[in-house]
Amino acid sequence: MSAPKTLLDAQALAEGLPKLILAAERLAFVAAPGLHGRRRAGPGETFWQFRDFSVGDDARRIDWRRSARGDRLYLREREWEAQASLSLQLQDTPSLAFSSDKSVPTKRDRAVLLLLALGAILLRSGERVSLYGRTTPLTGPRALPTIAATLIGGHGGAEADPDPKARRVVFGDFLVPNPRFARQPGGAAMQILDPAECDFPYRGRILFEGFSREAELEASHAEGWAQTYRARIAAQRESVARAAMEAGQTPLFHRTDHPPAQALAALYNALLHR
Repeated sequence: MSAPKTLLDAQALAEGLPKLILAAERLAFVAAPGLHGRRRAGPGETFWQFRDFSVGDDARRIDWRRSARGDRLYLREREWEAQASLSLQLQDTPSLAFSSDKSVPTKRDRAVLLLLALGAILLRSGERVSLYGRTTPLTGPRALPTIAATLIGGHGGAEADPDPKARRVVFGDFLVPNPRFARQPGGAAMQILDPAECDFPYRGRILFEGFSREAELEASHAEGWAQTYRARIAAQRESVARAAMEAGQTPLFHRTDHPPAQALAALYNALLHR
């Protein structure tokens, strides 16, 4: 008697979990090398470093004793000590399963990798990280495996109340009309698309399949649709960016045929400077 398909799927996911976590941690080190804890300027009592005074800096922060030793003005910076809370969310839709070629991952696979890699960076920075609506804010060495297992385990329903003060980072393809994001300033929205969805490389007779037979659409000369399609996808991307900014979030974009480290570095830098 064979095991149910759902059980086989669960076993396959469980077996692949360590490799997924390792891939996310490796990507985190590539995108943010040399990161050690919460070592950055911010509110706190602990001295961090001196730096040169720049135009626009508050003159009241000048350390006159240090500046008197030379001919430059120095600011005394303190280390950021407040532990931030960030909530990571995968806006999962059937369209995330799409990949136009075996050489590129599905949008879901890339989104999961980026989400976990960002989680690894944030945890290494000393922040608290949660999976939106499904875990409480977590820290420590078991946090990333817990988030990964919850994310890919297919558990239904909310398991934890969302932290209203947490900055949220949302991953998805956001292809629905009139996208909307919850207003939580300081977060980000990462739109992930397949290269075929961006470029529309199709020519000749093509049968486009949807998620049901009623959604199938056949084109006798697909190249004739290219210009209209590209205008539509550009408008959708603009709509996503506008909705994210209205919600106080940084809009970011990634193609699955581009290196994930570039997307992760851009995402982390956007959060770091918000």
